[in-house]
Amino acid sequence: MSGPGASTGDRLTAFFTAIAAVLAAIGTLYAHGRSIQALAIRNQAVLSTLKATDRYNYWQSKQLKVTLYEALHERKESLEEQRAALAVYDSARALEVQAAEERDQSSVLLHSFETLEIATTLFEISIAFASIAALTGTRILLWSGMVLTALGVILGLLGYFQAH
Repeated sequence: MSGPGASTGDRLTAFFTAIAAVLAAIGTLYAHGRSIQALAIRNQAVLSTLKATDRYNYWQSKQLKVTLYEALHERKESLEEQRAALAVYDSARALEVQAAEERDQSSVLLHSFETLEIATTLFEISIAFASIAALTGTRILLWSGMVLTALGVILGLLGYFQAH
């Protein structure tokens, strides 16, 4: 098949299959990279949320102190504790905003991963079509595989640039 007596169609099928296999490997590489990035950022978002919750709990304890100082008519201590509580509350809000941004970034990366996975699947289906075309000599399957590969390239590029 690949020797000097191989037909042009056989060589085209083999060449196309090799290109589709390389594209599938590249798509898998980038998809897995995006998946890992998305999970790492999602973990960071969870950590930021936990830190924000911890800061809110600390703020509530400070607010309790303020209430106690006010009940004891210790105005100076109450004002100092109120200022300290406000700083804790602001840091909790900042952590909450950071966590939301990290969740959004993770979602974008996850969507990019999904798009790259679809592109990789199209490449793999193209390889199967090319293999069947080589075995049966049916050209329509080879051309169908080429169309799927073209769609896979478009989706792969969209998936790659979604997160940039």
